[in-house]
Amino acid sequence: MPVKPLNALSLKALCERIDDARDGEIHSLTPISATSIEIRFSVQDKARGFDWIDVSFVIDGVKDARLVSDNTLKMVSMDEGITVEVESSKAALAIGDYKGRIEDSPLYIVGTTIAYEELPYNG
Repeated sequence: MPVKPLNALSLKALCERIDDARDGEIHSLTPISATSIEIRFSVQDKARGFDWIDVSFVIDGVKDARLVSDNTLKMVSMDEGITVEVESSKAALAIGDYKGRIEDSPLYIVGTTIAYEELPYNG
């Protein structure tokens, strides 16, 4: 999978483009290995005139996570979008506005690195 690593600068630009995935949709949550999880969203992209695209995030070195079952995934509210944090030895993604308190989110993944891939819309 040709994913692009995220750092603080590229993360900020991506999150602004997709408005933190507000009002998007979670498509899938897939464990790739014991320490790697992929989560895929459909979002609107400001850089493409608000056309819909899919964005896949891959979190590696997973240390902690709160996941939901596949049948509950579509019911998770995306009204507040996502929170993504990248630090020197930690990368985290949470559903909702949980800056600085990722573990309070109903769905979160904490690992060592995070990368993303832009994909065609699969709505």
